[in-house]
Amino acid sequence: MDKRVHIVMASYNGEKYMEEQLNSLLAQTWQNITIEVCDDGSSDRTCEIAEQYLRQDSRLSLHRNEKNKGYVRNFLEGIRRSDAEYIMLCDQDDIWYRDKVELTLRAMERAEKECPDKPVLVFTDAINFDSGTGQEQGRFHHSSHLDTKKVDTGHLFMENKVIGCTAMVNRAILPYLTEIPEEIRVHDWWLALICSHFGRVVYLDRPTLLYRQHSGNMIGGSSFGSYVRNRLAGIRDQRAALRSSYRQGQAFLTLFGERMTPQQKETAQKFAALAETGCLMRRWNMMKYGFTKSGLMRNVGLFILL
Repeated sequence: MDKRVHIVMASYNGEKYMEEQLNSLLAQTWQNITIEVCDDGSSDRTCEIAEQYLRQDSRLSLHRNEKNKGYVRNFLEGIRRSDAEYIMLCDQDDIWYRDKVELTLRAMERAEKECPDKPVLVFTDAINFDSGTGQEQGRFHHSSHLDTKKVDTGHLFMENKVIGCTAMVNRAILPYLTEIPEEIRVHDWWLALICSHFGRVVYLDRPTLLYRQHSGNMIGGSSFGSYVRNRLAGIRDQRAALRSSYRQGQAFLTLFGERMTPQQKETAQKFAALAETGCLMRRWNMMKYGFTKSGLMRNVGLFILL
């Protein structure tokens, strides 16, 4: 029997684009899917649209949160509820290519052969496109200059490479999601940290969806030039973001330290302690343990911020 893929769609006031996204999911070449719309307290027609679709297709279901939980917890709790072999994350406003599930699943199967019975995350690229004009704006990872090869634990503590809406995880990740700390910055980042430490993170160098860019995005694509301008304009915000990353690392160490190898634990401890470490030692540990980002410009900025 074909392996089942459970798609967790996080929704919140998504009536404007949701139908187009649901249509792209139902048109997948891999048909053994279930789709759970995880609504986080929408006040528009989002749930009404979902109910219309689930009356037409038994593969759909609707879960309504009793209160607004935010997108991080909404996604992670959706993963925890899944009983499928594989789980994919889905935004409410993108458009999936017809072979997205199938391509990602094949990459997952190859990775599992090399890493059996371990948590595996597969992520892909995406095509940014402007919601207003419908024009494509290039591949996400190319335009953002993120180095998708650097998915070891040190690099992932400092910089996330994964676009959640492209990601698939296997069921082996579920034992690592019994707790969802408040310090988690982004759900896909947390999943990548788990798989990097205890299994494997795999990048499939291929776009698998249109990644809609509009004013309502919680997290969206941006060009490298925009990244640089934003960083120069917001030094205080960048230091606050670094502190948030340290807190996320501290929470990860607290939860999983006893499961780590000695080398992993040392790396995690050094990262978690960066906020209390002297400025020279912070920079030394940045280089020694690989707490760096993608590209020279980002790392020069990081070196200054540290």
